[in-house]
Amino acid sequence: MSEIVVGVSTAGQAGLRAVRWGAERASAQRARLRLVHVVDSAVEATGDAELLLAALDRARASLADAAGVALDVDPALEVETDLEQGSPVDVFAARSRGAGLLVVGSDWHGGKRPSRRGVHSLRIAAASEAPVAVVPDIDVSARRGVVVGVDGSEPGGRALAFAADEAEGRGVPLVAVHAWDMALMAGGEYGYGPAMVAVDDLSDAARTVLDDVLDPIVAERPELEIERRIEAGDPVTALSEAAASAELLVVGSHGRGAIARFLLGSVSHGVLSRLEAPTVVVR
Repeated sequence: MSEIVVGVSTAGQAGLRAVRWGAERASAQRARLRLVHVVDSAVEATGDAELLLAALDRARASLADAAGVALDVDPALEVETDLEQGSPVDVFAARSRGAGLLVVGSDWHGGKRPSRRGVHSLRIAAASEAPVAVVPDIDVSARRGVVVGVDGSEPGGRALAFAADEAEGRGVPLVAVHAWDMALMAGGEYGYGPAMVAVDDLSDAARTVLDDVLDPIVAERPELEIERRIEAGDPVTALSEAAASAELLVVGSHGRGAIARFLLGSVSHGVLSRLEAPTVVVR
């Protein structure tokens, strides 16, 4: 049986929103739901036994509340709860190995400045070896559609496959966004003369990338409604604006190399710093 791991926090309703999101997905996939709360090792390092006991008591209460929320979603769910001590980033990195999905919450609810917890969630996302969903404190129940960033890369291809599965399973449109940045054009600041030709060429090239990537999806899933968007501008802005009216955003991560566990690509980092909807990062 596949497993979805959800990080449980003491953030009240903001934290429970991620639990509910993970439980709904586990129910749809008939997967095991594992709820994990981590008491930061910094608490133990204080040497204050009463403080540690209080933190452990709060953690147990949070896990019990989370399990109740999950079983409210689906009483037949297989739910496991685990209480750990250590570095949250290290614990969730280890838990992500072999998991189908890691889900973490954020108390981010819109605006211009990310919360401290939102930044913490970003670090966990960077360390995860499984796809990771960061769920903000935003109600998306009235929205429709799954937005995915398309760039023709291998991580982008995996993100597209994940997003297509989600859109098909939810019975909603797949919104495929391909953006190219005008700032990359030499001499194209004003849009006159040769720059206009460059804009047309770039737009045509972007359309070709999008068509080439989506053609197999169309062939495999003829019933799936697909909306194609080509945007001239910053990809983070284009994806975030599209996600503001969607129920889910999916992006690929380009973090690579020996320190890849500490890195996300600039686009995935950008959209997680400006959460407009539950966002899944696929490596």
